[in-house]
Amino acid sequence: MNVYDEANNLARALKECTEYKNFVAAKEKLEQDPEKFEMAKDYMRRQMEIQSFQMLGNELSEEQISAYNTLANTIMGIPEIAEFFQAQMYFSVIFQDITDIMAKAVDLGMHLFDSEEEGCGA
Repeated sequence: MNVYDEANNLARALKECTEYKNFVAAKEKLEQDPEKFEMAKDYMRRQMEIQSFQMLGNELSEEQISAYNTLANTIMGIPEIAEFFQAQMYFSVIFQDITDIMAKAVDLGMHLFDSEEEGCGA
């Protein structure tokens, strides 16, 4: 078995799955309206900024949380944008599941997060 051939087969299968096709269709539909497309991109940037802020150990203020929730409600109230994010989420679940399967198969976790009782000596 050639690992690269199998990876290419998996890539083809992913491109043929309904969730990926729905994601591409939603993205193409959203791109048809440059204003809504930019709104979606700006929202994604804001999400990443907030996640980075929190990963650095910072907490959001009530004002920041309220502003973000208002933005999210506005964005998700636009059908084309909501459809895009929903399709993206459905496909990302499949992609993450596959990534998890492969990581477990080759033991990439290396038991780093096991408790001491469950470690290599157990």
